[in-house]
Amino acid sequence: GAVGLIVNKAQEEQHFSSMYAGLCLKLANTPLEGFDEGSKKGKKFKKILLERCQTEFETDTATKIQEATKDISDPEEIEYHSNLIKKHYLGHMRFIGELYKGDLISIKIMLFCIPALLENSDEGKNNNQDYEEKVECFAKLMTVIGSSLEQQSEAMKKVGKIDTAEKLAECWKTVEIMAGRRDGDGPKVSNRIKFMLQDLLEMKANGWVKRRKEETAKTLAQIHNEVAKEARAARRSSSSNALHGANKSSLRRGASSGDVRHIDKTQKPQTDEDGFVSVPATKSVGRSASMTAFARSQSDVGYQKSSTRSSTIARKNSQGKFAPLKELGPRKSIAEKAGNDDNTEAIPKSDDFKPKVEYPSPHDCGEKAKNILKEYFVGGDTDDAVLSMHELIGIGTEGHDERGSKVVENSILMVLEMKKEEVDKFLTVFVRLAKEKKISQNSFVSGLNDPLEFLNDVAIDAPLAIPHLAGIVAELVKSEIIQFNFLLDAPEYFRTDQNAAGFGAQVLKFI
Repeated sequence: GAVGLIVNKAQEEQHFSSMYAGLCLKLANTPLEGFDEGSKKGKKFKKILLERCQTEFETDTATKIQEATKDISDPEEIEYHSNLIKKHYLGHMRFIGELYKGDLISIKIMLFCIPALLENSDEGKNNNQDYEEKVECFAKLMTVIGSSLEQQSEAMKKVGKIDTAEKLAECWKTVEIMAGRRDGDGPKVSNRIKFMLQDLLEMKANGWVKRRKEETAKTLAQIHNEVAKEARAARRSSSSNALHGANKSSLRRGASSGDVRHIDKTQKPQTDEDGFVSVPATKSVGRSASMTAFARSQSDVGYQKSSTRSSTIARKNSQGKFAPLKELGPRKSIAEKAGNDDNTEAIPKSDDFKPKVEYPSPHDCGEKAKNILKEYFVGGDTDDAVLSMHELIGIGTEGHDERGSKVVENSILMVLEMKKEEVDKFLTVFVRLAKEKKISQNSFVSGLNDPLEFLNDVAIDAPLAIPHLAGIVAELVKSEIIQFNFLLDAPEYFRTDQNAAGFGAQVLKFI
C-alpha cells in the first residue's frame, strides 16, 4: 500500500529520506477518513509504518539477495542486485533515523536497534562480510541520530534514568575497540570499516559536525535563492571582466602607437656630448617606449617642448641634458605666441599647460588599493597610505565616485577575512580620507553594497566577517561619514534573505 511505497522510495532515494519522514509525520498527524475509525488520530498509520520498518530491519540482506537472485545465473546481474539490496538497507537505516528525529520512533526502539547492529552473532563462522555491513549500517544510522540520541540520553540521565546512557556507553566502547582507539577484545574488521568508525568518533568529538556538506532535498525557495545568487555572481564577474578588458585594450592601443618596433631602422641613433641618445624622427607620430618617463618629465616641467630646429629650447635651458624631440608640421614658437617683437625665446608659466592625468579603471583601482593596504599593514606610514589612496581616487575628477566605490568595496572584502588589528588600520586610513574630503560619501555607500550582499557567503570561511563589518559600519556612522539609515537602501537580498535586523542590532551595539 501507500506505506510500502513510501518506505521503498525512502530506501532508493537516500538524499530525500528526511522529506519522506516528514511526509510520514504529516500523515500520522492528519485524520484519515475510514482509516482511523475507533482509534486515536494517526495511531493506525503509525503502527503499520513501524511494522513495515521492523520487518525491513530484521530481514537479513543475505536472505533478500538469495530471494532476488534465485532465478538468475549471470554473475554480473547477481552482483548488481546484491549491491542494490545493500544500498537499500543503508537507505533504510537513514530513514529510521529520520523517523526517530521526527518522534515517530521512540528512543526505546532505537536502543534495541543500535546494539543489534554491533552484535556479531556469526563470530567464528567465517562470515565477517555480513557483520561489517551491519557495522556500516550502525555508522550510517549514528551520523543521522547521534546528536539527538546523546541529548535525549543526557536529559534522561538527569532525571535518574541512566539505562539509556549506559547502553550508549557500551556501544561506543565496542566501536572504540574496533577502531583501534581502545585496547580490548572485540570483533576484527577491515581497514575500510576501521577508518569509517574513526571518522564517526571524530565527528562525535566535534559535536556531530560533518566534515563535508551532505546533499539533501531542497525547497523551491532555496533553489530560487541559489539561482539568484549565481546570477548575481555572474553579473559581477562579467562586469569586472569587461572593465578589465577595456582597460587592457586601451593600454594595447596606446602601446602600439609608440611601439619601438616601428622606428625606422635605417637611421642610427645619435649620441650627444653628454652621453644621451636621441631617437631619430619617424614618418609617423610615435611615442617611445619610455612614454611614462616622458609624461612624468612633462608634468614636472609644466609645458611641452616645441621647436622645428634640431637644437631645442629645452636643450639650451638644460645645457644639453635632454635629447631633442621633433614634431610634425610647422608650429609657432613660444615667443611668437607671447607677442615678443625681438623674437626672444620665452618660457611659459607652468599653469599655462596642465597635463591630463589618466586614472586606472575602477577594477584596477580596487586591486591597487588592496596592495596599498597590504603594504601599510606590515608597517607602512599612514600619511603615505592616505596619499596613495588620494592619488588613486582623484576626488573631483570624472569617475571619482566609481573609483572610490571599488576601492572601498575591495578593501572591505579583504579585511573581513583578516584580524581585528587590520580592520582598525583600515578604518584609520579611510576615516582620515573622508575627513580630509579625499573620498566621497557616495563611494562609501555604494562600496558597502557587495560586502553586505555576500556577507553570509564570506562568513562561511571567515567567521569574524559579520562582527568586522558591523564594526566598520558603526565607525563610519559615528564619524558621520554615512548615515545609519543607508541600510534601508541596502541590496534586496541582504534585506530579505539575510538577518538584516540582527546585523543592524550589532551595529547599534558598537555605536
